Amino acid sequence: MVRIVTRSALVVLVAEAEPLVAHHRFLHDPVAARGVPAHVTVLHPVRAVVDVATAHTVENLAAEISSFRATFAAVGRCPGEVVYLAPEPLEHFEQMTLTFAEAFQDCPPYGGTIPDPHPHLTVGSRVNETTADFLERAMTAGLPISTHVERLTLLVEDDDGMWSVGTTWPLRGATNG
Repeated sequence: MVRIVTRSALVVLVAEAEPLVAHHRFLHDPVAARGVPAHVTVLHPVRAVVDVATAHTVENLAAEISSFRATFAAVGRCPGEVVYLAPEPLEHFEQMTLTFAEAFQDCPPYGGTIPDPHPHLTVGSRVNETTADFLERAMTAGLPISTHVERLTLLVEDDDGMWSVGTTWPLRGATNG
């Protein structure tokens, strides 16, 4: 069966967060149940068809971004009762989003609905206040989480609404592995 990509996203996967967040994300973040791992979004949506030219552009831009250490030491909340882990240094993630948004001006972050996106790792989305309070306490108890950001990952959504890893590109200075 041929799978058609309907949407894609450039993200930084955060495997180190999975032991803390996976169960909660599965229950409280609808995209987790559709195959989306713990991540910080860099640019979503990206082109539905990531052709050779697009992939080459992403590869070249990724190679210009230095790998870096990131820490998730705080839980944040935003309207609509979204609970998230806040990455530091925030400016590294913000710069990645800016770089890719400038390169793909036909793909504004979140379709242009969020003019100044705030990088984060979603744990719960559209939860009630009681659940948000619980998630905040549960996440805080497991922090900090540290990771070395070495790759940019393309997540792709198929015609059934399921997401999977499409391609990854190393950042400058990334180790092989």
